[in-house]
Amino acid sequence: MTTRRIPLFPLTLVLLPGMTLPLHIFEPRYKRMIKSVIDDQEPFGVVLTRESGMATVGCTAAVSHVARTYPDGRMDVVTMGESAYLIRAVHKDKDYLEATVDLMPEDLQPGSTATAKELLTLYTDCHLLIHGSPPAEMDDEADGLLAYTIASELPLELEVLQELLEIRVEAERRDKLIGRLNQLLPQLIQIQQMRSKSAAGSHGPN
Repeated sequence: MTTRRIPLFPLTLVLLPGMTLPLHIFEPRYKRMIKSVIDDQEPFGVVLTRESGMATVGCTAAVSHVARTYPDGRMDVVTMGESAYLIRAVHKDKDYLEATVDLMPEDLQPGSTATAKELLTLYTDCHLLIHGSPPAEMDDEADGLLAYTIASELPLELEVLQELLEIRVEAERRDKLIGRLNQLLPQLIQIQQMRSKSAAGSHGPN
């Protein structure tokens, strides 16, 4: 297990490995932090923060590119999630947080083909109801991160995303996500039915 010290960026979101995350950097301390990671070509850590405190597991992020810079030093950057990590210690000697973290290895064994197909079917059904169109085709065995890829495309609760991030075995992540999508799909169907009834009623006779 690799241990390293990285800058921390606490946010009210969960970054997953392979997920693209655009950020608008405007606070002076984070402008300094991002400039440092760009200059050093080093990752920083995104970590979920809530009223109850900061999570102990986050995801490293690398700056893919700077989309825009502003005269006052603000910038729009595009980042990519890389690796889950466990926070061992938080350091406050700078104006932004840093942490000593252990990078957490992934067990990419995908589990059964039947499970992958079930997950992809559920994802397609949810995507159709949310967006009105099927998702882009996915290779379910491309990199063993299918669960992360699907989770990043759906409106899942922060707690669910955080739990997926903390699960270290891809087969277990897929099982967890199947369970959540089996709960989500009936909710989406009900919302769609209510919208259809509302639309039909709005065009009825006066």
